[in-house]
Amino acid sequence: MSALARLLNARDIPVSGSDKEDSDFLNDLRSEGIKNIWTPHKKEELEKINPDYVVYSTAVLGTNEEVTWAKEKKKNILHRSELLEKLTDEKKLISVSGTHGKTTTSSMVSEILLSCNLNPSAILGGLLVSTNTNAMAGTGEYFVIEADESDKSFLKGTPEIAVITNIEADHLENYPGGIEEIKKSFLEFAKKAKNGRVCCFEDKITRDLISNNFDLKDENLITYGINGENFKLNARLNNSKSWDVFYNGKLLTSFKLQKPGEHNVLNALAAFGVGILLKLDANLIKASLEKYQGVKRRFQVLGIKENITFVDDYAHHPTEVRETIKAAKELNPNRLVIVFQPHQPTRLKDLWDEFKDVFKDLDSPTFITETYIARGSQIDGINSKKLVEEINNTNVKYLPGDLDQINSQLKDFIKPGDTVLIMGAGNITNLGPALLRAV
Repeated sequence: MSALARLLNARDIPVSGSDKEDSDFLNDLRSEGIKNIWTPHKKEELEKINPDYVVYSTAVLGTNEEVTWAKEKKKNILHRSELLEKLTDEKKLISVSGTHGKTTTSSMVSEILLSCNLNPSAILGGLLVSTNTNAMAGTGEYFVIEADESDKSFLKGTPEIAVITNIEADHLENYPGGIEEIKKSFLEFAKKAKNGRVCCFEDKITRDLISNNFDLKDENLITYGINGENFKLNARLNNSKSWDVFYNGKLLTSFKLQKPGEHNVLNALAAFGVGILLKLDANLIKASLEKYQGVKRRFQVLGIKENITFVDDYAHHPTEVRETIKAAKELNPNRLVIVFQPHQPTRLKDLWDEFKDVFKDLDSPTFITETYIARGSQIDGINSKKLVEEINNTNVKYLPGDLDQINSQLKDFIKPGDTVLIMGAGNITNLGPALLRAV
């Protein structure tokens, strides 16, 4: 939503808005000239403005008082995806979707296009470290978006190029048919692409889905992966600890990313694939990827103090949590301290066994906080305390309390030489800065 607000503001369209609580996000928007922002949601504030359009996200329930007011006043009401479709209508759309890696991949694509002087527009799911924004309002013909599969809104619009990073079970509250319904939706997404598809064949579900429904000889279908011969685009780790990039068996270039983890190499390959479809110079792509500083909340090093490194990451799905821990261990810390905040009782319920599997054999001290509820309510029998009990690993502890209480307990536990990895999609992101101040 903040990215849409930035884009509207850049186009000199008056924009205002609200959220359930204040945040640095809102303060950033105010500093950029979007002054009329209030918290929490209040219909009285909306009445004062009397807007032409009211735009809401999936996180906003139909019973919200501002949405109710808009319905009563017969205002034009749009889901965020419908507004995005209108804003991108006259551009060539590059849509990046997948259960994991969307934000990083779409950000990499955007910065590649920018470095190649294509002046793209973009709506991203996180703030670029390089510019502290999640939107680009370029004058070029391409518009890069992070296409959100969580609520099926990625099926809106007609992309020029569609990217699928991976497919896995998540957001099952919106997919009652489970993984089969998810696969059906991703197939529909892939079929909508007009001139190109970039698909991760490292991921079995994606590989099977695309192989069974598309001609793999199509030059506008780029398959990618690591250390495999069955990918058109693949990367192999060389002796210099950088990645050689091959396309159709031919060495194009090599790159070395600033962020650890093979999952980030896969994201970079997806972005590289888009560059190939757009016939961009491989060395320009390489240069952009190597300069890429990342997105805030994606393995973001917040700072080092008293020889303690603090890392913040958005990981909230079992696969993401596992890969992020793996990436942190690549840095060979003296001691890795993990803090994880589960996000949404529905996700915890749907992926209970997968979460248990991630943590059951961890040898690092790990703390699991209370579950963050962004929408909906608690579910009986589904909570962090019970999860820790069933994980049954002495290295994994239940850490109740609010962020102040968690901060107080952790600051006495961590010590010089530690790397503290903080993960979750909720307000746990505020813990890292608090700990930095406290130590």
